[in-house]
Amino acid sequence: MLVTTCKISGNDVYFPKGVTMKISPLLPIDINGVFDHELLILSEQVCIESAQIAGGLNIHNIEAIQELLRVTNSYYSNRIEAQSTHPIDIEKAMRQDFSSNSSQKSLQKLSLAHIQTQRHIEKLSTQNEVYDRNFVREIHHYFYTQEGMESFLTITHEDHTLQIVPGKFRANDVQVGNHIAPPNEEIEMIFGYFEKMYRQYAHNTTKAMQLLCALSAHHRLTWIHPFLDGNGRVSRLYFDALLKSMNLHGYGLWNISRGLARNVSGYQKHLSHADMIRQGATDGNGDLSLRGLKYYLHFMLESALDQIRFMDESLKLSTLSARIERFVEFSQKGMYNIEPLPQNSEMLFNKLLLVGELARGEVEKTIGKSQRTASSLIKKLLEMDYLTTDSPRGDIRLKFNAFFASKLMPDLIPDKG
Repeated sequence: MLVTTCKISGNDVYFPKGVTMKISPLLPIDINGVFDHELLILSEQVCIESAQIAGGLNIHNIEAIQELLRVTNSYYSNRIEAQSTHPIDIEKAMRQDFSSNSSQKSLQKLSLAHIQTQRHIEKLSTQNEVYDRNFVREIHHYFYTQEGMESFLTITHEDHTLQIVPGKFRANDVQVGNHIAPPNEEIEMIFGYFEKMYRQYAHNTTKAMQLLCALSAHHRLTWIHPFLDGNGRVSRLYFDALLKSMNLHGYGLWNISRGLARNVSGYQKHLSHADMIRQGATDGNGDLSLRGLKYYLHFMLESALDQIRFMDESLKLSTLSARIERFVEFSQKGMYNIEPLPQNSEMLFNKLLLVGELARGEVEKTIGKSQRTASSLIKKLLEMDYLTTDSPRGDIRLKFNAFFASKLMPDLIPDKG
């Protein structure tokens, strides 16, 4: 990211008088307030397919996969910024097992901060108004005040150093690539319009309209670029919070960051399209291009559909069951560079895949072996991080650790070189 203190002047960009015009249009609507029909249909399709994802999964396995996807969401969002660390290394950091390399350790802590922030805002988004500048500030503040984030609070550009203050809007004018953000002294006023317009359309409307609001707000927040740094991550975390607040069924079993990280150039190109100044009288009635916003929204909706369909296929019970059996078999044959799983693991895994949670006393019957063998199996799989429990004698559940998940859901987590 290029951060400068240059002022907007000359012919770089034209801002007509009246702050409210600068981020118009905020939504793909015509002068009568009618949403674009094609985008509404596509948005409705996203909502329908998201609600249908992984219909056969037990609630306990849904929660386990959602936790896994918080890890992958961190990986892919940071990858967009070219600062990612592999999910296996993120999991090591979650166990306080950090790299001896200082740069890698910093990236591990960056990932942990992202995961903690996502958990935090998921709770906040169900209790608070999300189309609010203070909610945006809270995301930035929480993220940058996590342990280990101190090294990310300073930006050096050419011959001067700028200090990031968590949660504080920038006091400098900035340029990012070709985009010159609004002057810093106008950020608060612009957010007034942002809040008013999105609240008007984000409540008491259809899920499809709410999704278009969330996607539009994601772009408009990146356009405002309210913070000195961290705007990309904050805007994607903000999008997660918006979908959580609108209760989009199925979200959490997929996330859009994976799709964007797989096509960073397309993501950046369409963000730039939505940055464009209005291209003539037929291009909406605000200062920004309505056509550019529509191109961006179409790209984002298609990206969402692609991720939903990928995860829906990956999470089919028949697919997971077959891959579990193959995973156990290959581990026992020494085909992975891991400790071989104990005998009978596949039977216990597949039972848990169906029921979600199992009393320890039921394992003996599940695998058809003695109580001693069952107890030994549980103990070993807990040690190997394939099972989880809430207490030493509590029920057991599947845990999709990163390596396990990389074999059960190929392409979700890349192989670690």
